[in-house]
Amino acid sequence: MKKVFLFISLCFALLSSCSDFLKEEDKDKVIPRTVDHFLQIMHREAFITNKMNYLTEFMTDDIEERARTSSKDKNVYKNLYTWQRNLELDANGDNANVNVSWELAYRLILICNYVMENIDDAIGEENEKDFVRGEAYFVRARSYFELVNLYAKHYDVETAATEPGVPRHLGTGVEDTYTRSSVAVIYDLIEADLKEAIRQFSNSGLKKSLWHPNAETAMLLLSRMYLYKSDWDNCIDYATRVIDANGGRLWNLKEHREGTFVNTTNPEILHTYGDRSSLCGDGGETAVPSIYESSTGAVTYGVSTDLLRTFLTGDLRAGKYMKVVSGTSVPTKWLNAFTDMGAFTYRVSEAYLNRAEAYAFKNMDAEAYADVVKVVENRVEDMASVGNIAESGVELKRFIFDERRREFCFEGQRWYDLKRTKLFAKQINHKFTEVNNTGTTMGTEIYMLAPNDPNYIYPIPQNELNVNNVIQQNERVDKLPIKEDY
Repeated sequence: MKKVFLFISLCFALLSSCSDFLKEEDKDKVIPRTVDHFLQIMHREAFITNKMNYLTEFMTDDIEERARTSSKDKNVYKNLYTWQRNLELDANGDNANVNVSWELAYRLILICNYVMENIDDAIGEENEKDFVRGEAYFVRARSYFELVNLYAKHYDVETAATEPGVPRHLGTGVEDTYTRSSVAVIYDLIEADLKEAIRQFSNSGLKKSLWHPNAETAMLLLSRMYLYKSDWDNCIDYATRVIDANGGRLWNLKEHREGTFVNTTNPEILHTYGDRSSLCGDGGETAVPSIYESSTGAVTYGVSTDLLRTFLTGDLRAGKYMKVVSGTSVPTKWLNAFTDMGAFTYRVSEAYLNRAEAYAFKNMDAEAYADVVKVVENRVEDMASVGNIAESGVELKRFIFDERRREFCFEGQRWYDLKRTKLFAKQINHKFTEVNNTGTTMGTEIYMLAPNDPNYIYPIPQNELNVNNVIQQNERVDKLPIKEDY
């Protein structure tokens, strides 16, 4: 196919907007020349302004509507909340903004490819170049990991080689049309990129702020990737490397009741990223994350009763990870009370829970039990109040699965855990209450998502289909409600 080369104006616009970023004589060309220029590209585009796909939370069992809020306000996310086939419009008939991960992820991939192609010629020390390369490989892997898990079926060793994944781009050239690589090909790319990121970070010998990933961050994401593949041995290997590098330290909530969770003194935080300003407002006592708030300030969606019931007796996360506003529990993980830094984190508790699940599925129950207890004892008031934790078999696996839900609620992981599980697959019911503009309840609708439902796979955005007539759309189904009139 004919190839054309894409000028990365988004990078260059970024460069020209940064104070003292380029010498005056360079601004007409707007070309990055030093290692610091490339570092700032990665820092701003991948770690400051970037947002992960937090919107998947609306489709999980962790979110439910606020029944008495008007339908017009709730309609902004209703089609996502009810798993509708088409996500281009919201339920008010307006253009929706809920299927942006494709565009954002491929933008980041393009930036990473540009950095990889040009960093060798940049002015600067070799160890600084190594670090920038590590960031580029890590972010490309992170982007493909989100894309393939959102827009393709879950990895299955028996079908991954033939199941369509997402398009694979490794340079700054683009083809007129392109097709989807298989799920296996994309997972192989993620694995290779993360291993290269680890190598480059290690070669650099540099340690930067928590806004920058490092070798341990790449190892953690690699352990998650192996977990999703059911590659238990490699999951255990890389999770153990993370734990050993950190000394196995976790943040004990009993000793840190006040203040934020995400901060520079928390030893389990490996990396934080994502602009939280558009998600959380001022973060005060009555603040609501903006995606759960209407234009009038009313809460539209909040924490589900089902999730609240899973928290353990004396579980300090219940008060740290959420709060009650106007009688409705809402997430706090993006508010100023929870984080001094980014909206999302990579942290050591995940290494313990990744390894616990892998141990459990290898029937290494004692090791699995020890890992999950390590997390729990750092999150509860008193282990004696928790009661007996299953020490083996299916119930231990269930406890670990539920512990992932408690620990990582509202961080974008629950949707993928629900999608990938076979042992704990469940039907999710979402209730939507029809409320008119005067506040009168007109009726209710119940929508259902079955295990292995085709709507677990996001639709490829229409904008992409408009310019690429050979790419294969995902098959989804219309969701019709069971209605109850008042």
